Amino acid sequence: MKKLLVLLFVSFVALSNMNAANYKLDNAKVDAMFETADIANMSVVAQGLMLESGNSATVTVGEKDPIVSAVLAFFLGGFGIHRFYLGTKPLTGIGYILTCGGIFGIVPFIDFIVLLIDNKDISKYVNNPKFFMWQ
Repeated sequence: MKKLLVLLFVSFVALSNMNAANYKLDNAKVDAMFETADIANMSVVAQGLMLESGNSATVTVGEKDPIVSAVLAFFLGGFGIHRFYLGTKPLTGIGYILTCGGIFGIVPFIDFIVLLIDNKDISKYVNNPKFFMWQ
């Protein structure tokens, strides 16, 4: 108990000494940093990451892994995260949340089973706007 009180007292003293006036922003240094910075787009960043990791395989945006989507459906299915991963519009995920986890978890559980059974070609589930993706 004494240690907790000492810790609270020390943190109170440290926080009371903090003041925004103690910190100065040098606009010239910030501007110089922006002038020397390089502009990068996401494709350049992705290529750089692939080169650093030694992976020469090309990854397309449209490829979705059925195992990843099944795991997401199992653990985060009530929030519709697996549907966001598959490219569904946000309204479907909001529907999952508003129906208490996809009709109390029934819909994500069926999605999980469907993704496990039909894992060879999940292209019909990618960008599927329906609430029940298997229909």
